Amino acid sequence: MAEIRTERLILRPPGAADAPRVGKLSRDRDVARMVSMIPYPQPDISAEGFILIMEARAGLGADHVFAIELPGEGVIGLAGAHAKGGDGFEIGYWLGRPYWGAGFATEAARAVTGVALALDRGPVTAGHYVDNPASGRVLEKVGFVYTGEVAQRFSLGRGEKADLRVMQHHGTA
Repeated sequence: MAEIRTERLILRPPGAADAPRVGKLSRDRDVARMVSMIPYPQPDISAEGFILIMEARAGLGADHVFAIELPGEGVIGLAGAHAKGGDGFEIGYWLGRPYWGAGFATEAARAVTGVALALDRGPVTAGHYVDNPASGRVLEKVGFVYTGEVAQRFSLGRGEKADLRVMQHHGTA
């Protein structure tokens, strides 16, 4: 998996050395509840385990996960494209709270959407919990449109299912 450079960010494969910072930033309840796979509270070992699993699965071509690095700051979040069964990819991303509202999510989402589209293996989708409209605006800026579908998705950070608005990308990033 190659490194991707955007205007302000470097997206690169995450490594074990990133686990403490990933754990610290994702330990925020408001971060964890907007992502389906971050438990709350998140123990340090959980971030390390996720990174190790993604490293082990990298060769399968099903998960393309990147550490989002802001030069001078370090890792500020994660982004990825994950295979959906036999058809297409779903993208996802999260940033630590200090990095919200600065356009970093849009930059990272655009980059990872480009990766998913380049794989040319079917539709590229994304979703956001209904109570996170800011993520919907990010996805719209990247070229996603709402499908009209609202799905129930379990969130480890919430400890329950919540409504997720489904979006699909119809072009180039």
